[in-house]
Order: sequence, then C-alpha cells, then structure tokens
Amino acid sequence: MNAARDLLARTVDANEIAALTDWIAAMDLGVAMEYGARLERFGSAAALAVPGTGTLFFNRVIGLGILQDISRPLVRDIVDFYRELGSRFMVHVSRDACPVHLSEWLLEEGLTPQGEWITLHRGTETVLPSSPADLRVERVEPTQAACFAETLCRGYGMPDDWAPLYEGIVGRDRWHHYMLSDGEVRIATSSLFINGRSAWCGNSGTLQRYRRRGLHATLSRFRLRDGIEAGCELFTGETWMAKVGSVNPSLRNHMRDSWREAYIRTNYAPAPGWPDGINA
Repeated sequence: MNAARDLLARTVDANEIAALTDWIAAMDLGVAMEYGARLERFGSAAALAVPGTGTLFFNRVIGLGILQDISRPLVRDIVDFYRELGSRFMVHVSRDACPVHLSEWLLEEGLTPQGEWITLHRGTETVLPSSPADLRVERVEPTQAACFAETLCRGYGMPDDWAPLYEGIVGRDRWHHYMLSDGEVRIATSSLFINGRSAWCGNSGTLQRYRRRGLHATLSRFRLRDGIEAGCELFTGETWMAKVGSVNPSLRNHMRDSWREAYIRTNYAPAPGWPDGINA
C-alpha cells in the first residue's frame, strides 16, 4: 500500500472509531450496562463490544495493522478481552496491507476468514439530485430519537429491543440524522458524524418492503450536501461485500455517486461455539 492509500486507510478507520466511540459515550448508562456496551482501546486500534446483542456487527476490532502496529501479545490480549466477555467477535484485516504474521496469529487463535467488507471514500464532487416526489426527507429532531432508532433497527433487520442503543446519538453534537417518510410511516434512516474536515456516513437502513426505490441514494445524497455545507472535504463509510452471484444495492448506489474503494477488509471470526471449544 503506497503512502496516499495508507493515509486514506488510516483516515477511514479513525473516522469509524471516532463515530463508534461517541455512539458508546452517548448511550444511556442503564442501556449500556444491560448490553455490556463498551469500546476498549488497544493502542490506536479499537475493540467495539456489545456482547448482549450476540452479533459480530457490534463486536469487532478496527484499526489493527493500520492504526496500530501488531505483536503476538497484542493479538492474544484482544482475543482474551472478548473471551472474558464470552462474546464472539471479528477482526477487520486489510486485504492490501495485511501485516506479516497477523493472519497466522489470528488463525492460531481459532479465527478464520468469514466474509469481506469494503471501505469507501468520497470528496466534494457534485452531488446528484434525488428526491422521490411522494416521500418526505426530514432532519431528525431530539424529540424523534425513539422513532429514528426504531426505524433504523427495523431497516437493518434488528430486534426492536435494540432501539435504545441508538437513541442517545440523536440531538448530540457532531451527529446529523435523517429519515424518509411515506405519509406518517418512517421508512428509512441515515446518519452523518462530523470529525473535523472529514465525516463518517452510516446507519443507512430501509424497511424491507420499501427497498429498490432509490431511498438509500436519496438519503445518502441529502447527508452529503449537509456535510459539504458544513465544511467536510472527505466522507468515509463501509459496507459488506457481496458474494459471487449476489449484489449489495447500497454499494452499487455509492459507486454511482462517486464513492470509491479505500481498502478491502477480510473479517476474521471464530467458529460458532467459541470461546468454549477453542483455545480455552
């Protein structure tokens, strides 16, 4: 990875870590305790842990080998952190800049490659217009925190019970949230977290029955215009990589809108049943 791509990868990871750190900090204390939500730093890398959800999406390591140099003891410390929580997790590893021995050490700990994510970036290129005439875009107000969180969870296919995990970031400094409505029904969400001159884009969820109508692109473009107006010069985000024979519609939308690959993450995770059956 050359110097420019290395800097971009570092910015991508730093933006995501900043957003996740603030998400955890904004969480109601009782909710955080119920789900065991925390973000542990291992040098400049970050281990997100929400073991009460039981999903890899909320239990993952960002920045290892990109923001933070690796060592065998560090890898063991990270694995032990999640083992003590009793939580499965995944480690994002750059396909382009995988440090020597990292994959080997993860394999020794019982973690194997299980899918890939693509990280994305975009500058201030012209944002295409897009606004379905029959739908309403709105900036989310603090009084709409519960509605936003519930819509986000439903759009992601998450349990409604997880909505309180997201309520704290509504109305919080540096966060901007958006919803699309069909009449009185909220059907899609999106968020922007401003981190200096750059911004992280995420929380894009659309209710199943409203998909394939351009709603993701509409909200994405809306938040881009807000971010550019606020002085942001670089936007970053991440999404899953489709397997052969399938398509990720959100990735296709982003590529149409001048987003480009920053780097590919291979996700290393332990087999089901961990930690009891592996290296116990």
